Amino acid sequence: MKIIIPMAGFGKRLLPLTRHKPKALVRLAEKRLLDHVLDTFQVLEKTYSLEYIFIIGYLGEQIKEYMQANHPDKNVTYFVQEQLQGQSHAVYLARDAISGPILLTFCDTINEIDLSFLPHEAMDGVVSVLEVDDPRSHGVAMVDPNNLITKLVEKPKTMDHKSVLTGLYYFSEGKKLTNAIETQIQRGRSLNDEYYVADAINILVEDGLRIRTQKATHWLDAGTPASILETNTYLLQHCIDSHNDYETGQSNVLIHPVYIHESSRVENSIIGPNVSIGKNCSISDSILKNSIVDDDSNASDVVLTNSLIGRECTVSSKPIPSITADYEEINI
Repeated sequence: MKIIIPMAGFGKRLLPLTRHKPKALVRLAEKRLLDHVLDTFQVLEKTYSLEYIFIIGYLGEQIKEYMQANHPDKNVTYFVQEQLQGQSHAVYLARDAISGPILLTFCDTINEIDLSFLPHEAMDGVVSVLEVDDPRSHGVAMVDPNNLITKLVEKPKTMDHKSVLTGLYYFSEGKKLTNAIETQIQRGRSLNDEYYVADAINILVEDGLRIRTQKATHWLDAGTPASILETNTYLLQHCIDSHNDYETGQSNVLIHPVYIHESSRVENSIIGPNVSIGKNCSISDSILKNSIVDDDSNASDVVLTNSLIGRECTVSSKPIPSITADYEEINI
């Protein structure tokens, strides 16, 4: 099984947090966004030999270094997308390495979905979906009475179809997808000069392939500062032991859920709720709420709310929402 993950984008919506690191390496709860995405496929390791195909770009060398240091057992092949022409274009760059059954996902969403159905799947493809109240800012799946996709529509104008695409796709034969992408590019099916996978899937449906939907349990977005904080809160509440073994000491107050790496030091502070603190951080005389502090950062005499603090930062300021790049010093 080959798992394709395009991650070449600049992460513009997360600036300045992504000024010095790719979006995939943004901290979320106790680890990186990329780690959470990879967790989706753990259940398949008992059944399949997994090969990962990463399409990298902006600061992509950091992805390679991180995988070598933290996931040395994973088989990863890298392709570079120098011109950002969309999802389909990214997949097409790796066409020579794509064959057999594949999964395709992206590195700005986390899907909670039971993939145990895959070894027995009889369809040509499966698209992960989730029902939402208002689908108009998403892509949606239109299906027939047998749950077979008839068409995927990007940003529908009506509320008639509420099964939105969560960004996880299965294809029994990856070559059919890359062939459809080639047709898509030849026909110029793009939006704002970007080629989207939904249009390639529509070509597969037009060619008679049977593609169904599969409901995800939960869908977590990580593409904007607000959604990063929302996802961090969900992960702290539902996916990790936020009552970790950190020794609070008499001078601190922890309002769970929080995650504090064991190597970090907190003194005379109120932490929480919904706070993640990475490795080797120092927090003193501060109040942190609904925030993430990345590794090797210091905060003193500060009130941080709805804040994203990068790596190796020093923050001391009045109560303000903050988003910092790595290595910044903020003294207000």
